[in-house]
Amino acid sequence: MDVLSLSEVGLDDAPRVGRKAAVLGELRGAGYEVPEGWVIGARTLDAVFGRDAGPYQGDELLERLREVLAALGDRAVAVRSSGVAEDLTGLSYAGQYESFLNVRGTDAVFEAVRACWSSGSGERVRAYRGTAKGAGGTDARDAREADAQGGGVGVLIQVMVDAELAGAAFTVNVVTLDPEEAVVSVVRGLGERLLAGEVTAEEWAVRDGRPRRTSGAHATHDVDGPNGTDSTGSGDGTDSTDGADGIATPEQIRQVAELARSVAARFGRPQDVEWAFGGGRLWLLQARPVTGVPDALVPHLPVPIEAPPGTSMRDPSFDRPWVPFVRSLLLPVLTAASPHLFAFSTGLRPRPVEIGGWPYANYRPDTAAELLRRIEEIAVRVADGEPRRVVERWHGQWKAETAGRIAGLRSVALPPLSDQALAGHLDALREAFTVLHDRYFRLSGASSFLLGRLGHICSELLGWEPAQTLELRGGLAGDHVPATARIGDLARLAAATPGVRQALEAGEQPADPGFQAALTAYLAEYGHRTPGFTLTEPTLAEQPEVVLGLVRAQVAEPYDVDAERERLAARRAAAVARARAALAARPAADRERFETALADSDLSSPVRDEKSFHAVSLWALMRYAVLEAGSRLAARGALATPDDVLFLEYEEVLAALEGTPPAVGVVAPRRGGHAWALAHPGPPVYGPPPRPAEPEPGDPEPSPAARAVMDAARWTMGVFGAGAVAGRADARETLHGVAASPGRYTGTARVITDAAGFGRLRAGDVLVCPHTTAQWAVLFPSVGALVTDRGSLLSHPATLAREYGVPAVVATGTATRDFRDGDRLVVDGSRGTVRRAADSPVRRSADSAGPPPADSRRGT
Repeated sequence: MDVLSLSEVGLDDAPRVGRKAAVLGELRGAGYEVPEGWVIGARTLDAVFGRDAGPYQGDELLERLREVLAALGDRAVAVRSSGVAEDLTGLSYAGQYESFLNVRGTDAVFEAVRACWSSGSGERVRAYRGTAKGAGGTDARDAREADAQGGGVGVLIQVMVDAELAGAAFTVNVVTLDPEEAVVSVVRGLGERLLAGEVTAEEWAVRDGRPRRTSGAHATHDVDGPNGTDSTGSGDGTDSTDGADGIATPEQIRQVAELARSVAARFGRPQDVEWAFGGGRLWLLQARPVTGVPDALVPHLPVPIEAPPGTSMRDPSFDRPWVPFVRSLLLPVLTAASPHLFAFSTGLRPRPVEIGGWPYANYRPDTAAELLRRIEEIAVRVADGEPRRVVERWHGQWKAETAGRIAGLRSVALPPLSDQALAGHLDALREAFTVLHDRYFRLSGASSFLLGRLGHICSELLGWEPAQTLELRGGLAGDHVPATARIGDLARLAAATPGVRQALEAGEQPADPGFQAALTAYLAEYGHRTPGFTLTEPTLAEQPEVVLGLVRAQVAEPYDVDAERERLAARRAAAVARARAALAARPAADRERFETALADSDLSSPVRDEKSFHAVSLWALMRYAVLEAGSRLAARGALATPDDVLFLEYEEVLAALEGTPPAVGVVAPRRGGHAWALAHPGPPVYGPPPRPAEPEPGDPEPSPAARAVMDAARWTMGVFGAGAVAGRADARETLHGVAASPGRYTGTARVITDAAGFGRLRAGDVLVCPHTTAQWAVLFPSVGALVTDRGSLLSHPATLAREYGVPAVVATGTATRDFRDGDRLVVDGSRGTVRRAADSPVRRSADSAGPPPADSRRGT
């Protein structure tokens, strides 16, 4: 029979005894003042009280309870439920299970234990979990984890504390989300009626160790008995701010805040702590993660900043610092693959590094002679047609191989896998990661050269600016496009089904079976993708409410991909005609150069988003697999929460699945370091700014073929470097950036910083965001104009905006900080300016600097 002393219990025992008991046992073992107690395991209680209970188990439990009460000195005890799924990060289950105070005698304790066990399958708990499932996002994931853990309940029996004061403490202010301010609530006697909402507490705030009383207490009456109530005294109702005539003294409150912050530091995230003063001691009664606060409120632990020699430039592919699992997985992959990015330009070999928690690419100084030697070698490969062959290999072989491999990995059902098989699945994903990212960077290098060559030829022969050259590029072609087009199909279905449209407009989940089937099919085919190169953000499949928001934004005007393709084709045809007309009088060799470069650029045009589409599909599978490992480790008590697994190294996760749990306390400092890095993003560059290598006397001159490679590289890097003018504001408070997609538009700002906010977009909004990846394309059918913090004329947001006919200004530097939801913005994608408008209806006005209306679907 599983009846254990609380001193024998730790986090590893959570699946046996429930999380509350496991946490308290862990803290008691670490020296915290936790009342003495015993725990009855969930399986033992199932055997005693469950459907298949035998006739003698109850007698055996009664005998064990007599022994437990004798060991506790036959004093009054608290009998408390300890749910296996209780105190999750997203779901606390606070108040959902039963607890009983001041219980005396074996028979009374036995009945209290029975009632606690029964509460685990009660209607209140089922309704709580069901509501969380319907909420989507993290709460839904935690509810599914609770289901996976079976909802078992252990029972904790502890000596009652003869409390003079009691209450709760949060290590962050849960109203203002201030991580520097702890909040303490206090009442006389025990705190159970405070938690039940039956009495108003005296409230304190604590900052920098200095308590400040914020409200008085109004306790009402005394109740004492075994039915769950506690004995409390009457408060004096004073609102004094110095604590002299309040319930608690400032020193007592300071001690409580220190206790709570100590627990938070141990577990690496904000904590909700229950406590009591009794017998001259401060007792810790319960600790659980604070729900509903951002990860950024985890206690910060500064990360050493150690920049290597040379120039280190922050990687624009990552909007967040790396968590340890991503760093350990990706760093060797990037080290091997990233040199391919410059395989057809300079031959540089960037070294991926982490500085202050953020990913950077480190470049060492180069000599002109060494650079020229590499470029001459590159010129030979270019002359042999290698860049085009790389792209042809994607279309002819690699793409199909990649899609097939991802489909095979996605077909693996994770829950039935043994731990060993799950570890093998993670290794298979890592191998696929290595292969795909190697191809990803090879394609990036080849495509960059092919576009750069076209750009230089257009500049040399036609005198074109980059924006004119980019009109020659096709768009809305490739594997990624249906992910956006099918949102329009869902919107058409919703528009044609009145009940669905009404539900969407009311912000409700449509119940129509036909629409639900179509939504499920969409999520199955296109929802399993991460928003970018990240494992910390959920996929669309994990938050279907976001897709419903995207559908709602299109119901009035569903996206028509065929019409958009016709518009783009017409624009491109006009640009090609202008180029050919201008080249008609030039030598045949010049015309052939242009046609060859144009054909190569056409071949590479869809590759950029196609390779991203498949890459983030693989990232999603890695996310699912590592969180499955995290759920298993959390269920065993090896981790406090499933997503703690992201703060383990890759090899540590494999070792844990093979039976070697991570060291106690390893997650908390890593979480603290990650939180600090989030709050302290590093500068764009460490070290001296990159400069071209100056030739030395006697260095050889580049060959004509090498000059052609250099010309293509200069054009590409010049366009990417256009973002250097970002963030300039003039006296009229106009924000300047890069004019990325022509047209002028006035509309309502919608500031969206990650995929979780996709569903907030409304038709015609001005999307204001840090940057975009291929997955943000699903927003663009509803976007009126685009404004980003980062980017360039060749960046992803600029490319998307041109493809969807959306006026865009990128590389503003500060748009997401300067503007707020609801601001009226005038976006001039022809001049590269953004400013606030007077409060007026959405208007579309002509602008002499802008292109003809055909060049902008929403702006003119």
